Amino acid sequence: MSHTLKLIASDLAPGDRRSAEADLGGITFHLIESAQDPLFQVGFMKLTDLFGPRGEMETRPVIEHRFSWNIRQPQPGKPLFHYAMILALDPGNQVAAVRDYTAIVHAPPERAACTVHLSHLWIDPAYRRSGLAGWMRAFPVETARTLLARARHALHAPITLAGEMEFPDGLDEARNIRLLAYEKAGYLKVDPKLIPYLQPDFREPADIDASDGPRPIPMTPIIRRVGRESENSAPASEIRTLIRDLYAMYSDTFRPSDMAPLWDRWRSYPDGNTPVPLIPPTRA
Repeated sequence: MSHTLKLIASDLAPGDRRSAEADLGGITFHLIESAQDPLFQVGFMKLTDLFGPRGEMETRPVIEHRFSWNIRQPQPGKPLFHYAMILALDPGNQVAAVRDYTAIVHAPPERAACTVHLSHLWIDPAYRRSGLAGWMRAFPVETARTLLARARHALHAPITLAGEMEFPDGLDEARNIRLLAYEKAGYLKVDPKLIPYLQPDFREPADIDASDGPRPIPMTPIIRRVGRESENSAPASEIRTLIRDLYAMYSDTFRPSDMAPLWDRWRSYPDGNTPVPLIPPTRA
């Protein structure tokens, strides 16, 4: 059910351009857009094994629901979502990497633009520093164009890729490596001093209710504004819209009571043309 993806060098981030010359040894890239795809279970388990113990992986019912977004039609005033997973297989059909993400677009008359939420990425240690990660960061750009076309927007409309990252602490080596990798690729961090961001509580509803309610996780969006990577600030209104898109995505599968603290925080953000600094992800 999945189909293989072509490599489009122009979609690579500025710092990932070397991936265009990388010898990937016959790796093929498969786009998974349905929970019925035989490759879905393979990719889901790879991500769950890594991110589940950290409390950073949604449950299987949530992920399966997200695939149902892909058949929705554009409706004025409502966001259009498209969830997908990329599975990279080596010539022996062993998993080399997995990425999942959601593209988010609003139908006209809202401004033409696409936010892409980069959810999770797993790369086999044998393929690190091989150029593979650059391609796993680039593929969502094509999905963004596809969704813009479905919403009847121009394909050259602004596209922003956004991941949620922890704060640098100088102690967690794996965290620091991830932040540095995105920084080298050309991603920038939304200044947390001006825009303090929260990720939802991914625990099961029963566990949330059995405790003292939702516990949102402080994180920071790191973003790639495709074609605008050299700009070191963005209007507050643009960042508010980006985070609104992320929270609209989460609100489709998370309870309103669990999302309430996040929306309260969002309403306190600055708006308008106030410049929001975009800084290196490794900066404390």
